Amino acid sequence: MPSDKESVEAAMEWLEGEGFTEINNIHKPVDLSANFQGMKYWIEVKYTETKNKLYFGAATISEWECAINNPENFFFLIVQKPGGVNADSYWNFELIKAIDFIKFSTIPPFKINFNFPLNEPRKIPKRRSAVQASTENIKICIDFYNSIK
Repeated sequence: MPSDKESVEAAMEWLEGEGFTEINNIHKPVDLSANFQGMKYWIEVKYTETKNKLYFGAATISEWECAINNPENFFFLIVQKPGGVNADSYWNFELIKAIDFIKFSTIPPFKINFNFPLNEPRKIPKRRSAVQASTENIKICIDFYNSIK
């Protein structure tokens, strides 16, 4: 399984070598913030161990919100280590502006996540950033998705 921690650390080291300064692992709204030539940047790390020429992944709505709100100061950073962090392979890095990355992105039909407790009593968990599912909310998602297809 890909290791976010090691890939973020490798990304921070690589960014420093590329001239970025004040590199911070901030976690929200994206993985990193950094300065380059006096300007602040937001950087979302996307890690893959694939050896293939096609990388399948996902970006959250909050990551895209940051990208859209900071079009000149946002990068997706693909970090690739074929075979995984312990493999005898090299780290590869590619900074991509959101305007270019979006061309390779799609919005699939929404999915409804669940965390169903297998033991009694069944207590509904507190929600942090997710919206509570309801028949009405699901209908809204269906209608909205159909409106943008």
